[in-house]
Parts: sequence; structure tokens; C-alpha cells
Amino acid sequence: MKNKLVIFIGTLQSGGAERVVSEISSMYADYFKEVIVLTYYDGGVFYKMDPRVRLKCVESITHSRNIVKNIFALRRFVKRESPDVFLSFLLPLNILAIWSLMFLHIPVAVCERSDPQKVGSRWLRGLRNFSYRFCNGVQVQTSAGKTCFPASVQKKILVIPNPNHVTLDERSWALKQEKEKRIVTVGRLIPEKNPRLLIDAFSMLTKKFSDYSLEFYGEGVLRSMMMERICELGLTDKVILHGNVNDVPHHIASAEIFVISSDLEGMPNALMEAMALGLPCVATDVSGVRDIITDGENGFVVPIGDKEALADRVIKLIESEDLKKRFSENSAIVLSKFDNEKVFKLWLELVNIKTEENGK
Repeated sequence: MKNKLVIFIGTLQSGGAERVVSEISSMYADYFKEVIVLTYYDGGVFYKMDPRVRLKCVESITHSRNIVKNIFALRRFVKRESPDVFLSFLLPLNILAIWSLMFLHIPVAVCERSDPQKVGSRWLRGLRNFSYRFCNGVQVQTSAGKTCFPASVQKKILVIPNPNHVTLDERSWALKQEKEKRIVTVGRLIPEKNPRLLIDAFSMLTKKFSDYSLEFYGEGVLRSMMMERICELGLTDKVILHGNVNDVPHHIASAEIFVISSDLEGMPNALMEAMALGLPCVATDVSGVRDIITDGENGFVVPIGDKEALADRVIKLIESEDLKKRFSENSAIVLSKFDNEKVFKLWLELVNIKTEENGK
């Protein structure tokens, strides 16, 4: 058993990366004597954390938002704790971690949780590619994501998809539900998710199917903009913003169709979960989607930003019970492809390989 692991992330609030951290920190607690989750920003904890995991925060240590002060505090904290491995999540924190911990002789692995080809500016991606030369390991979510990096970084990369969060009891659960005329989506209300595109596409299909509702599960900075757009289109009685909920499967299993309209993703957790539930799905062609959906066989994939195509595919599903049934039955492929046990073994491989290599 290894002694100590530190996992570094911006916050533990609602989000895909935060959810993964809550899960793998619990898994790692079986293999490390101590696991610390260190956040940069001071904020709440949305997901349930294993009581064996110690929580710390850089801003709480320094009582400051001065980045220079916090960088030095991060370095002092890690030097004092002396972990076997330091595992960092998300840009630009990955870059900050690599340079802050330079020459401490502590192996650093970094995790990419979005599309590496599109995240951030070109300048930031260039700095990232240079910085990753100095870390011990890199995790990406898709094979396509690996090809975005130079050869010097690719040899350090381990492709680890997201685990499937749907429980055994919930798998294919949507097939057993009495269906309601609801179109649902799950995700933060942020620009990358492009919720306006879905609202606009829904407005188009209501001209033909006025008895359907569109429901968003998630919270974010675009709520006000979305409410304005909903009012502009006269959809206040048809579009519902539920905010964050803890028990997502129970809220969406009875829906007829699940949709994501994102412009940018790493590996869309919400889509994986919806398909594991057995919901027929439509998704924009963001990173990771084609690892999950074979277009026309277990779901529909549409071009990014194309509201006409999005509305058209949703309408096709509404009009065809056979198509909905086929997509629902075929969607179970994600259960074997993203088996939790396989995924967690890869997370263990990431930290174990880098720890051993560092000790050579």
C-alpha cells in the first residue's frame, strides 16, 4: 500500500470532473494510507465524499486570492505532505501544478477533462503541451484526445474514459417506465453546453408537437439568459429549468428523449448515463460522442451548432416508436464499453506506473 496521494482540483462543486474526483478518491483510499483532495478555490462540496478522504483548500490556507501567494502555499503544502503522487485536474491548474512543484521530486500526473484540441486559447494549449513534457503522466478521455498532443507527450498518455455512474438497478430502467412527453437534458448552464441551441431547436419542433416539454437539470451562469430567451419565444409554460438535483436517473427515466447540445465536451457523462438508463438520445458531434453513439444505430449525432438538424432528429424520434425502441435497446452497449471495474483499474495504473517510474 502506498503512503499518500494528493488530488488537486479547482472546486468540489457540481461538475463532471468534480464527480469523478469524488469517486476515484474513494477508490484510491483502498490503495493509499491517506488520500487528500486539495481544492484551489474555497467553496462547497456537492458530491458525497468518502470520510477517509481529507479535504483541504489553498485559499483557506492563505485566506487570499493572490495567485503568487497561493502558488507558494501550494508548494509548501505539497512539500510538507510529501505524497507518493500528485494528481491534478483541469487547465490551467495542471500547468500551475507542474511548475509549482518543479524540483520537489514528487511525480505529477495531470488529467484532461475536456476536448484537448479545443479547450482554452491557442496560446494556453501551446503552454500546456510544453508543460506536459515535465509531468509523469497524462490522462485523456478519448483516443482522439490523445492525438492532439505532440509525440513527446503522447508516450505519457493513458486513455481513461469516464466510469458509468448508473447502478445495476437503474440499468435499462427507462425501458420499464411509462413514458411522458418530455425532452430532457442534464448539464451545467454554461456557454460550452450551448443550452440556447436546444431551446431554439425545441421552439422549432413545438410548431408540430405542441404538447411536449423541455426540461433542463443543472445550474450555471446562463440561467438568466436562458430565461430571457424562453420568454422571447413564448415557451415559459413548456421549458423548465430544474437546477441541480442529486438523483438524476429518477428525474429523467420517464422522459421520452434525452438531448445534449454542447459545443465542447471531453466525454459527456450525462449522455453515458442517459444511454445506460435506456433513453433514446440525440447529441451534437462533440469529443467523445462517437465513442458512445453509432449514428442511426443507438442514437443520433448532429453537427455542432446546427439547430435545424437537432430539431429534425428529435422530431424523427418523436414520430417513430420503432426507432425509439431500437435506440433504447441498443444503448446498453455503453454498459460493457465503460465498465466501472475496467475504468478504475486504469486509474490505478496511472498512479502506480508513474510512482514506480519515479522511484527508478
